[in-house]
Amino acid sequence: MRRVGVIGLGGMGSALAASLLATDHSVVCFDIRPDVLRPVVELGAQSAGDARELAGACDVVLTVLPGPTQVLEVALGSERGVLAGLPEGAALLDMSTCNPEVAAVIGQAYDAVGRRFVDCPVSRKAPDLTVLVGGPRGVLGPDADVLAAVARTLVYCGQRGAGYATKLLNQHVKYSWYLASAEALLIAEAMGLKASEVAEAIAECSGGDSGLTTAAAYFRHDTEFVRSRAPASTIEKDSALAERMATNAGIRSRTLAVVVDFFQSVAASEFRDRAYPESTELLKRIRSMPPKSTPTP
Repeated sequence: MRRVGVIGLGGMGSALAASLLATDHSVVCFDIRPDVLRPVVELGAQSAGDARELAGACDVVLTVLPGPTQVLEVALGSERGVLAGLPEGAALLDMSTCNPEVAAVIGQAYDAVGRRFVDCPVSRKAPDLTVLVGGPRGVLGPDADVLAAVARTLVYCGQRGAGYATKLLNQHVKYSWYLASAEALLIAEAMGLKASEVAEAIAECSGGDSGLTTAAAYFRHDTEFVRSRAPASTIEKDSALAERMATNAGIRSRTLAVVVDFFQSVAASEFRDRAYPESTELLKRIRSMPPKSTPTP
């Protein structure tokens, strides 16, 4: 059984580490926050003092971090980063959401010293992950079995950076759909319809899926579901990365521009660190128009 390192123990990383332990993998973890590290250690993981120490003790390192800045720092830090400690034959698989340029920068640095790097962003949580692998089938080598143990499916996206790109395209679709669904249900409320009933009807039509489900949870007052969603600040970051990628590709997406604009507004509000469906309340304020005045005869 390969020795697996997990760096970043937020909701995704903690679920990943727990799932690896449940499949009898030897797991070493690191996070700068002792409070999130402690529960995983109690499940049976070992802890490391920094990313370099962790890398030196592992065959493969999985990172689940907030975004490009943290990924670059952890992957390439000259004194305490993964590359400084990663042994020959070992790999870094980054499961964070980043832009393709990050894969190029890290990949070049790892190639130069004979180490392996693959962008492997994920959707959903372990053990039900979909892993978007930035490379052709076979690029993971012996690490494919590690990911398969905690994932529903591995999707090989063809080339380095394509995993990151595909994840951002998923975010584009998902949150555009959510925003359109939330606006539609606000219109339903404004028309005097019961939003929860409209949502149930649309769920039986072609418009119903993730975006609608998430928006509908707010109107159904499903607090548990709403609070389990990612914070709005994460969506702001993901949508901005997706827009930058689209711009670099020469594409101006009107739908994505709307999503970016909205979540920038959310990030500047009291909803920034709250689960993103809660920002529907802000959407209500932004989208509301004063009632039309009745002309005087």
